[in-house]
Amino acid sequence: MSGNKPLSKRILRFFQLQLSRDTSGIAMVIVLCVMAALFAIGAASLINAATERKISQNYQQSVRAFYDCEAGVAEGMARIKSGTAILDQDGDPNWISSPWASLFKYRYYTTYDSASRIYTITSEGQDPSLTAKRRIVAELKRIFSASDIKSPVYCGSGEMKGNPNSIRGDSVSPAWADDGDSSNDGSVPCIVTPNPYVSSTNPLKVDLTQLFTTAPKKVDYEVDRLDLAAMADFYKNIPDMTSIPTGTTVNIGSPTDFKVVYINGNQTIAGNKSGYGILVVTGDLHISGLLHWFGVVIVLGNNLIQTGGGVSGMQVTGAVLTPNHFEIRGNSDIQWSADVVKKVINEAGDPLKVVSWKED
Repeated sequence: MSGNKPLSKRILRFFQLQLSRDTSGIAMVIVLCVMAALFAIGAASLINAATERKISQNYQQSVRAFYDCEAGVAEGMARIKSGTAILDQDGDPNWISSPWASLFKYRYYTTYDSASRIYTITSEGQDPSLTAKRRIVAELKRIFSASDIKSPVYCGSGEMKGNPNSIRGDSVSPAWADDGDSSNDGSVPCIVTPNPYVSSTNPLKVDLTQLFTTAPKKVDYEVDRLDLAAMADFYKNIPDMTSIPTGTTVNIGSPTDFKVVYINGNQTIAGNKSGYGILVVTGDLHISGLLHWFGVVIVLGNNLIQTGGGVSGMQVTGAVLTPNHFEIRGNSDIQWSADVVKKVINEAGDPLKVVSWKED
């Protein structure tokens, strides 16, 4: 009978019952803890997903605002290049807003420091929800522009030998180059030089009767120096050609297809050559035949010499630029055309250099 069981067995049975009950309680606790942990993990996942979504939205809005900000800088640069920039002069920002407000939300203003030749474009952009805003301050240095060229011939020294030669400062624009801007169609000096006037033969030995212009002066001394090396450096990176093809008759480009020709070293031109665009020669240029060029000719060497005779010579519509000696003989005709100069320089690319770019 159970009542007659020894005390030790009854005590053992008691603990067995208690252990069975405790095990069931522990299991319940474990289940509850697991459920709580799973709930916590789920809640954390939801919170994390919401946070990630918010971060992603903020990033997208910030990126959109940045792109709109860049669009403002791009418009400012395009206006500088085309000569239509609206510059702030009084320190009060004259904000220009996007003409495509449904696509881009930006505003910008432009300043110019004539001493350093640096343009500063400050542009602000916003995303479509107007939640995020970004700002860019870009500084751009004007390496050169068409307006820097102020006559058909720029040289350090010069000499004209023989007849007939002519340099014409009265602007003539071919129909394909006419930009419709009458403000740049006026007369200019035939020759300009950064060197001072010393005498009638130094630094220029020219026959004034071969210079034609209705401007006040046929020759202008001590003009601002052109950085022709910087100009040549710019064109060095974008040449269409690095030599002039040989042959009796060679045509380079056309009125609708300007070329950048960059020749590293000396160049002799014989035969009948014609071209449209920018011609750069880093050495001396010697013309023994006919060069008929529409655009800008830049010669960095010690001499630019034309020795042709008869119907040969240098026929340029635009401008000839050299920091050193310019000498023509025989039959040459250099005709100023502000429109041609402007057209070929603008077509060749944007001579603006970014010197700093700061993002907020």
